[in-house]
Amino acid sequence: MRYLLLAVAMLLPTFAVAQDETRPPLTVGVNTVRANFDPGLALGNVDIPIIYNMFDTLVARDFSKSKDRTAYELVPGLAKSWKRIDDRTIEFSLRPGVHFHNGQPLTSADVKFTFDRILDPASDYVSTRNLLKVIKRVDVVDDLTVRITTKEPSPVLLHLLAYHASDIVPKAYFESVGEAGFGQKPIGTGPFSLVKLQPDESMELTANDSYFRGSPTISALTFKAIPEVSARITALANGEVDIINSLPPDQLAAVQNLGCCEVRSTMANHHFIQYNTYNPVMADKKLRQALNLAIDRQLLANALWDGKATIPHSAQYEAWGPELYNPDRPVLAYDPDRARQLLKESAYKGEPIFYVTHPVYYTNGVAVAEAVVEMWKAIGVNASVRVDEGWSKLKKDDPILTVKNASDWVVPTDPAVTLYMTWSKQLWKDETEFDELAEQGETTLDVKRRHDIYQKMIDIFEEDAPGTYLYRAPDFYGVRSGIQWLPNTEYTMDFRPDNVHFTK
Repeated sequence: MRYLLLAVAMLLPTFAVAQDETRPPLTVGVNTVRANFDPGLALGNVDIPIIYNMFDTLVARDFSKSKDRTAYELVPGLAKSWKRIDDRTIEFSLRPGVHFHNGQPLTSADVKFTFDRILDPASDYVSTRNLLKVIKRVDVVDDLTVRITTKEPSPVLLHLLAYHASDIVPKAYFESVGEAGFGQKPIGTGPFSLVKLQPDESMELTANDSYFRGSPTISALTFKAIPEVSARITALANGEVDIINSLPPDQLAAVQNLGCCEVRSTMANHHFIQYNTYNPVMADKKLRQALNLAIDRQLLANALWDGKATIPHSAQYEAWGPELYNPDRPVLAYDPDRARQLLKESAYKGEPIFYVTHPVYYTNGVAVAEAVVEMWKAIGVNASVRVDEGWSKLKKDDPILTVKNASDWVVPTDPAVTLYMTWSKQLWKDETEFDELAEQGETTLDVKRRHDIYQKMIDIFEEDAPGTYLYRAPDFYGVRSGIQWLPNTEYTMDFRPDNVHFTK
């Protein structure tokens, strides 16, 4: 009987306290709802808004500490405290009384299982494993105490543990349903639990009134897939949804003129271009340097982002802090004459270059691709735009894949992630020195040495030109008046009790 009760508990959709429901529901119109919400796999910009509300990490990020919500402080999450045992080991004390949505109590065994499943070299968690590769092992001390040991001293471990890829999952439930089953019916400790998932249509969540940070202020949270921007705005105007995301700047006035709604925003991440240096057409770095110099980034920011996008001082974020960020690096140059000269000196002979982009994944993604291609044509490049919904699945040996767009991570706000993880794999063929320096930066606690290492890495990036940054993009939302809610950077739509309230 005991085992039967355990099995039933693992399959329950939520563990909540019954109450008379007076709280309103809230519906969010998003560009897409995908089919898998295993936090070790759901790493995309479109996944983060949803998954952030179902799970928690050992260490939490408090975005409210930054007025514009583009930086954060590390605060206790599922771990109420932690202490460093030695240069490579941190011990975490878990909060007592925390439960997963199915009623199962959180224990150290769940924490160990969460990371063991990712670090297993045979698992599907390739990207997350690359992110967390510094972890050597996770040891259970007792039910509420766990130790994480790294391969080398790690200055970024706590930041990595606060990132949503490190969301804690329940061992028993995961093992009972398997990886595929968990992705379709995820269970976490977060403020909302799954009711129903309809890929490409909607995801319905309900309040977890046993949430350790307090009961949510809304009764239910629904994410509704509305791919077209105009349709999202119409749904907001009609009251079908309460919040919409991914508004392009040219549609902000349309929302503001509705009379029922407001625009909220925060700066998100860098949008950039990757060159497939494995492709023979893109093998010459002089061609790549020419393409970079031909891009008028300020024109893109002004024309397509209403001047609200910013041009980065190369591959850096100010949130790295004064010890690692170099404000003296110039913004990326626009020099079409120099671009034409480099193009003549390169091995380029007029071969077609395809700028591949998804139709809706990035706000202004297609418009930017079209504008950049025209800039390249102006210096003599045979370039064209290729819109492809399967753009993320193209392999480096596909002849179509010469150029593609992408974005980096804003958080964790450390160059070990925002710089190295972005450029250390996939399409950059000759990154050996870059990787060697990155390994040094990831394994030293000496801040001055880290600064010098990462600035050298940026030098290599600029010289070899495996891609280029375009701008840091703002993220715009339409919100119905009376809803007190603020977005965080990196598309994190947080509906925890302290970030959503109603004034009428």
